[in-house]
Parts: sequence; C-alpha cells; structure tokens
Amino acid sequence: MLFSLLFSPFPLLPAAPPPLVVAMPLSRPHRRRSPSPSKMTKSTIHQSPNDLGFLQKERFSSCGHIVLEEAKGFWPDVLLTVITYEWKKSKKAFEASSARREMKDIVLPPNKSRHRDFIPSDSSFAAGENMCELVKVFVLLCQLQMFFYGKPLPDEPPFSEPSLMPENSKAEAAGLVDTVPKPGMEVKLFDTIPCIIAFEKRKERHFRFLAFSLGTSGWLVLGEDLPIGRELGVVRVVAPFGGCNPRVDDRHLRWLHLRIRPSSLPSFENLSSTTRARGKAKSMVDGRWTLAFKDEESCRSALSMVLEEINLQSLEVERRLKPLLDLSSYHDRSGKPEAEGSPLNR
Repeated sequence: MLFSLLFSPFPLLPAAPPPLVVAMPLSRPHRRRSPSPSKMTKSTIHQSPNDLGFLQKERFSSCGHIVLEEAKGFWPDVLLTVITYEWKKSKKAFEASSARREMKDIVLPPNKSRHRDFIPSDSSFAAGENMCELVKVFVLLCQLQMFFYGKPLPDEPPFSEPSLMPENSKAEAAGLVDTVPKPGMEVKLFDTIPCIIAFEKRKERHFRFLAFSLGTSGWLVLGEDLPIGRELGVVRVVAPFGGCNPRVDDRHLRWLHLRIRPSSLPSFENLSSTTRARGKAKSMVDGRWTLAFKDEESCRSALSMVLEEINLQSLEVERRLKPLLDLSSYHDRSGKPEAEGSPLNR
C-alpha cells in the first residue's frame, strides 16, 4: 500500500509520457487522424514539470500524514533516528553514479522476509517493521521534492532543535533530566504512586510508580524506597512507554494494565534461515504489567499521569518533524520549480 504512493501512475523520476496513439476503425486502416485539440484529454498531453510537482506533493502529503501518526504509535522515541538513518542511506544512493539502480533497491526492497511469518501481527515488532518501510518511502519522497525544486540535500534531515525542559516536569522532579533511567540509579520519589506488582507467581513486590517524558523519549519507572530517607529511592525496573496502551481493568478498578515493548528495534538482517527466524520470533512477544494500587483514585491518577506524559512525548516528536513535513520549505516563494539546478528540469 505504501509503495503505491510512488508508482501510481508515474515512475520514480517522472518523465513526460508519450502522446496517446489513437487506433482508427478497421474500415479505414490507411487513414490516421490525430485527436482534435477540443477532444484531447490529460492523458494525451505531456505533463509539465508543474503538473508532476503537484502529483509529488499529493503523494508527499499523504505519506507525511501517516508518518505523523507514528508519533502516537509504538516507536515514537526511535522515529527520528530511523528517519536520519534512511535519509543518509537514500542521499548516498541519489549521489552515487549508479543512482537509478540503487534507488530501485531502496524503493523496491527484497521479497518479504521469512521471519515475518512468525511474528505476531499485533506486536510492537511488526509495527516497528511497518514504520521502517513507511519511513523509507517518506524519506525518498522528501528528497524527490528537494531534487524537483533544485534544493541541495542536507547531510541530515531538517528537524527542529530539541525544546527546553518544561517547568515542573516529572523528569526534573525525579532528578532524571540529563540521563536515561537505569536500574540501580537513585531517584527522587516526588510524584510517584505506590503500587504492587508480581513478576513471578505469588511473589508480590511493592514499588513506587512513575511515568515521565524526556524530549522524544518516555519511560515507565518502578522504584523502591531507600531506608536513608523518604524522599530518595532506587530504580529497580525501567521500560519505555511507547505503545504501552494503558487501561484500567474492567472488573478490578484498582488494576492498571500496561503493554511493555523493548527499548530498541530488533534487527533481522543476520537471520539467514527460517529456523533461526522462528527461534528469534518466539521471544518477540510484548510484555505485560499489571499494577495494583491501593484504591481506584490512585489507579486513575496513575493512568492520567501516563496519558499526560505520552501526549507530551508525541507533541515533541511532531514539533521536531514539522520542518520536514512543511511543503513550503521545498520550493521558492512563487511555488514554481527553479529553472536551474533541478535534475527534472534539465
């Protein structure tokens, strides 16, 4: 579905299609007539660069909207990293002497990998692969826009600069502004909510629950109190909250269910056999947390905290992506392709 944005109805690097040849009736095989100007349609007229630019804009906008939805998906914290990686890869192909062949390899990836048959379709792993394919197409469309309007390709995608830490953020209150939380780190226990979770059967543990966003990243933290003081604790368990899909249990209103995905995208490039792919896929099942709180109000507070921090993360990702999604940045003020510099105008 994604690649239809590129291949319908024109090729990757648009070229003017030949005029439509009109076949005459069999009774007059010796005569050929050209269609009159009044009866000519768009299919019989060469598309101008402006027409092709409009079509590219339509595809770019459609793909951009889908990319923007990934800011609310499973992998918002790695979306910018994936775009940067694909940007450099695509730029290298554009600038290579055998660009057409390499671009074909980018747009038309190898056949569906064997390991996909063993990954649950609703898992974060499947969502991650779909995101990577989407980004590959989106980056290519971005760079085609720049080529069409004669703009030089930057070494990296034009993201916005990271925003400043908002006042009274939970990351700042916890003392985790300049670092990624890891087990064993000390953390301030402000804004945390007591809860109980059992990672093993009949082995319940008491924790302090915290969710916080840090730029384009977001984390779920389970900490324990330190005996030296009530305001300090130690991090015991950390998980990203991308795609955690928080929800209160239908029957037990003090329980909060969270879906836990890995902190990084898996790589399948080294899986050379179906057997290895099947074995790897067995471990690709998202985790589940069920946190029990002392009352329904505490559970609702925890849910609100997670949703609020997820929203802050999504807004930051969208803000960073804004220059890349802004079509006006790809052309001059007149909105017309530049006469020189664009390969499509030569």
